[in-house]
Amino acid sequence: MSFRSTSEKAAGEVFEALGVSPGEAQKKEVLAIIERAVIATALEAKQHHTKAARGCCSADRDLAHKIADEIEKAHTALVANLSAMR
Repeated sequence: MSFRSTSEKAAGEVFEALGVSPGEAQKKEVLAIIERAVIATALEAKQHHTKAARGCCSADRDLAHKIADEIEKAHTALVANLSAMR
């Protein structure tokens, strides 16, 4: 569902709840207000989710680097030991 259709549905429900039949200009104004609120909320949620994902994944990224370093050290030690056996 698009922001526009969500806003149109909400505006229609507001008018119905109030029992009013606004003019075209009022409909457009209310629709614009609701649409801005829906978009602002979506952007705020996006920022929150992006921050949460970065916070969550940064720990994994750090862990991945630590594991990669340990693997590299073990690989280097293995190559050194195998080379010494020749």
